[in-house]
Amino acid sequence: MTIAEIKREPRNKDTLDLLKHIVQQVEESDDATEVLAFVKIGKDYHRFSSGIGNLMQLVATLELAKFDALQRMSDS
Repeated sequence: MTIAEIKREPRNKDTLDLLKHIVQQVEESDDATEVLAFVKIGKDYHRFSSGIGNLMQLVATLELAKFDALQRMSDS
């Protein structure tokens, strides 16, 4: 087998798979109204969002996401 024969998966494959799953969920739902995403590109995180209707609910959700990220960090 030569190097040319090895199929390499792009580094962003998992990210693209997740985005495809999100798009599918939104397409299948009649009540998907808002989106907030952080994507690490290079060394920086980029924020993408639609309009935000309930800011307090978003802040609570971000706190839960922060807790989840800290739990994952401590589990590894």
